[in-house]
Amino acid sequence: MGAYRPAQRLLYSALAAAFLIAAWSSGLDRMSAASPALERLVPGPFRAQADLSASAIALARGNAPRALGRADDAVRHDPASAEASALLGMARSLAGDERGADAAFRVSAQRGWRDRMTQIYWFDQAIRSGDVERAALRADALLRADPDFEAADRLIEPLELTAEGRTALARRLGEKPDWTEAYFRRRAEVDPALLQRRAQVALAAVDQGHPPDCDALGPYSAMLVENGMRRDAERLWRAACGSAPGDAPGPGILVDGGFEQLARQDKPGPFGWNKFATGDVAVTLVEQAQGNHALLARSSASVTRLLLSQAIDLPPGIWRVKANSSAKPGRLAVSLDCAGRPLRPARVDGDIVGAGQVLTVGACERAVLGLWLRPGAEDVTIDDLSIEKIQ
Repeated sequence: MGAYRPAQRLLYSALAAAFLIAAWSSGLDRMSAASPALERLVPGPFRAQADLSASAIALARGNAPRALGRADDAVRHDPASAEASALLGMARSLAGDERGADAAFRVSAQRGWRDRMTQIYWFDQAIRSGDVERAALRADALLRADPDFEAADRLIEPLELTAEGRTALARRLGEKPDWTEAYFRRRAEVDPALLQRRAQVALAAVDQGHPPDCDALGPYSAMLVENGMRRDAERLWRAACGSAPGDAPGPGILVDGGFEQLARQDKPGPFGWNKFATGDVAVTLVEQAQGNHALLARSSASVTRLLLSQAIDLPPGIWRVKANSSAKPGRLAVSLDCAGRPLRPARVDGDIVGAGQVLTVGACERAVLGLWLRPGAEDVTIDDLSIEKIQ
């Protein structure tokens, strides 16, 4: 049958789930799965399930003829079963009978919308024909039945890859389905391409006037910020979460240049500084006159260490970064990187404590500003960090 697209491979994921359901749904079926000779002991009302078990086992073993025969038996014993018709369609597809598979899945589709294999089949057919609206409808049906569907990322990817598909998905999200939070959930392993695609889906929902709720987009905005995608994160946050004091980005490019939000231990929003501390670097906030705060940093390291970083949205141009600080010339430096994470600066033009450090910026989609401390014995205080365009 050649190479499979992601949606087609999902048929086999669904089959594995169907096998577990089929083979373990009753005690007698468990015995018949282990010993086919016991199948004759299964009472009539449960015989269809035994047939399903046998067909699923045959499919898992790649035995298309036996899978097809037992699926036929399952349909004969329970013609109203959507699962039986879907399994027959799968067996026919494995045997190369695509027309027969289509007919079987048409029957299973008439039995309702909750059968997983049926929905995946028709999702794949919609993707093949370029009908993204129908594909989004099928994906929606699958995820409403199982918001935590383990193969959801692979299922939805063909829709996320095109502007038309993202628009169709956004319309489904506009109905506030139960799978919204799972779609935007935090992941242990971050895939920047996936983050960007889903941000585009969410922005399409914003453009349609139906943004997902803040409960979903708030944490997602934080993930975007953490990966240097502040521009999209800021737009999503404002659309879904509003602009409560301290929650949304402040005016200008840099957030919290005076470190007041950083001094708040309960800072709710995702925008602002990330603080770094290691065994040889301490970063704390100290209160100054009139209740304002300054950053206090000390380092016993023999190399330059990162103190703070912040995702910023910086247009191309020449910029100057300045700060009030007790640091001696050369102790502090800033970096600007476009890979979503700060890198130790190799070359520095100017000094942020004096006339300012100059940054020359080109196109930079995932800009991250880093504040670094070079080795030295003295404690350093830093306040009123600012950035301005000079050309």
